[in-house]
Amino acid sequence: MSRSNTYFQVRLSPEDKEYIKSKSEELGYKNVSAFLLESAKSHFRLNVDMTIYRNLAREINYIGKNINSLIRRINTDGIYSDSDIDFLKTNQKIIIDLLNKEYDRLLNLKKNFNSENLSLNDKENLIKALQQNQLEVPKKVVLEEVYEQIKDDIIYIVNAIEKSPKQDKDIEDYVWEYLYGDTTFSLDDERLIEFANDIFIYTQKLKMKLAKLDNIFDDDDWFSFKEILDEYEVY
Repeated sequence: MSRSNTYFQVRLSPEDKEYIKSKSEELGYKNVSAFLLESAKSHFRLNVDMTIYRNLAREINYIGKNINSLIRRINTDGIYSDSDIDFLKTNQKIIIDLLNKEYDRLLNLKKNFNSENLSLNDKENLIKALQQNQLEVPKKVVLEEVYEQIKDDIIYIVNAIEKSPKQDKDIEDYVWEYLYGDTTFSLDDERLIEFANDIFIYTQKLKMKLAKLDNIFDDDDWFSFKEILDEYEVY
C-alpha cells in the first residue's frame, strides 16, 4: 500500500533557511526533508538542574557585596586594620572553597556519567541517534581543537610563571620550548587527548589557587606541572 506525502510549512528567516540547507548538504543528506526528519527522530533532551548554580551565584554575590562595602570604607577613610585584612582573606577563602567544591563536583560528574544516568527513553533515543547518523567528524578538526586547548592552557601557565617572583626565566623558557617542540606532535591521538585532559585539569586547579591574594606560582606548582610534562615526553 503506497503512502501519500503531505506538506509541512515552517516560517524561517532567509539566513536560517540557508543554514539548514547548508547543514543538510554538509552532513551528506540528499535533501532538507530527510535531514529534518532524522534530526527530529534522533533529538533527545537531558534536563539539567541549574538550582545549584543559582544558589552558588547568590552566595558569592552576597559575600562580594560585603567585600565591596569594606573596600569602599577603606577608600573613604584612607586606613585599614589587621581585622580588615583578615576579613578580606577569610571571605576570599570562602569564595575559593565554594568554587573548588563545585569544580570537584563537576569532575566527579565527568567520572561517574554513564548509561545508568539516562532514562530508558533517553537511552533509546541516544542509540537511535548513534545508529542512524554514522557520520564521522573529520579527524583534522578534532585534533586542531585539542592542540588549541593545549596551547591556551600552557600559555596561561607560562604567564603565571612569568608573574611569579619565585620562578626564574629558565623555567619560562623551558615551557615555551616544550610547547613549540616535537612532543605534542609526536603523541598518538589517544595520548594527545589524555595529555590535553591532564593539562586542562591542572590549569583549572591552578586558576583556583592563583585567585588568592599572593598570586604566586610556587615550586610545588612547578613540580606538579613538570610531572605531567615528563609523563608525556617522547624520547
